[in-house]
Amino acid sequence: MVTFKNTAPVVWLLVAIAVFVSGIILLFDVKLAWEIIETSIAGLVFVVGIMYLISVFLKTSEHRLKHLCIGILCVLGGIALFATPQIIKGTFNMVAGALGILIGFLVLLNSLKLRGDGASWVGTLFTGLIYLTLGIIMLFFANQGRLFGLIFGIYLILFSLNIFGDALVNLMGSNTGAQKIKKHVRIALPVVFAAFLPRRMLNKVNKLVEEEPDAFLLLSDQTKEKSIDLEIYIHTRKGLIPGMGHVDICKGDLVYSYGNYDDATWKLGGFFADGVMVEMDRASHIKQALEVEKKILMVYGLTLTPEHRQGVQDKLNEIIEQLVPWEPLAEQAEKDEIDGKPEDYNDTSSQLYKDTGALFYKFRFGNPFRTYYAMGTNCVKLVDTVVGKTGIDLLRINGIITPGAYLDYLDRLYERGDSIVVTRTLYQDIERESDEEAVAVES
Repeated sequence: MVTFKNTAPVVWLLVAIAVFVSGIILLFDVKLAWEIIETSIAGLVFVVGIMYLISVFLKTSEHRLKHLCIGILCVLGGIALFATPQIIKGTFNMVAGALGILIGFLVLLNSLKLRGDGASWVGTLFTGLIYLTLGIIMLFFANQGRLFGLIFGIYLILFSLNIFGDALVNLMGSNTGAQKIKKHVRIALPVVFAAFLPRRMLNKVNKLVEEEPDAFLLLSDQTKEKSIDLEIYIHTRKGLIPGMGHVDICKGDLVYSYGNYDDATWKLGGFFADGVMVEMDRASHIKQALEVEKKILMVYGLTLTPEHRQGVQDKLNEIIEQLVPWEPLAEQAEKDEIDGKPEDYNDTSSQLYKDTGALFYKFRFGNPFRTYYAMGTNCVKLVDTVVGKTGIDLLRINGIITPGAYLDYLDRLYERGDSIVVTRTLYQDIERESDEEAVAVES
């Protein structure tokens, strides 16, 4: 994750210029850009191979044979890439085309889901068709990497505006004009990279706990008085899919969580399901996430203007008006509406109800959240419809948003030091001998 808070803005201005120039080269001289890319990649692979071979003579461990094999493969691979650089161009084209087709297909599925829910869907359909068309052209039609170069060049130019904007706002302090300009030039990380950020965060935390568990306490900073109007919770835990993360929102002492909590409606392993909104108190939510689900939580606190606070409240009220109460099986058993006892039911919603006493709701027909879709109307989409009233409108520029994209964006805003994201707190349940201790670390 990129940070600007503790780095000289001038350095980031230079980085922005470098990224911008790279984008311009890709945009206007694709042939030259590909020659630079091919030479750089081939050279990098060759150098890595040489470093592995050198390490064989410096290490005395059992990994010498492994390093020797990797070194030889990398050296040979680097030479092969120098001799046949078109392999690099073809690989880039193939991967980018396949990703374009995949994202297009997922966005098209979202448009069909929205149509079935009676919600607006035509704009989503066109977005999916654009992704699909570009992906097919890159994958199946010989274009010598020109289309990929053009698209990536445009992306680099826009992304350089992000870096330039962060550095500019840092230089100009709290200048209102700079803040307004910055809000409208936010380009997120590509979804393929951003999706894995929560998992990366989990790995870093687990490594820190393993190597130096007391470091959490040393990082704590409770010296600043901060007024928090809104909190965003980003969850992650072990496992590929859970490691991608989940996002909740908290206003006051209530947490709102949206997801596929009704197991009985799951399709494709929960990829589609009835959308369920869960309302629970903050303390129970944190305890349940740490102790029952064994997650770590990264919580970002936002300080809002009166106008933003009102906008957030109005949007929450609008969402709440579209909700219909729904009871999980454990609650139905508790009220003698079905046979059995609450403890007999251990589906997702019943377990959450027993752990937290949460309230559950589903959405009316005509609401886009009526059906949960993992790659469209998911937890991030709902949170963003509320948080968007604060000026953080990440979904405007991405067809698919993951918890990782939100994590990256919020972390940048926090590190900048002058945004509405004013606190960052890590919650981790640390096992020490036979006891478990929940540690909250506020940066």
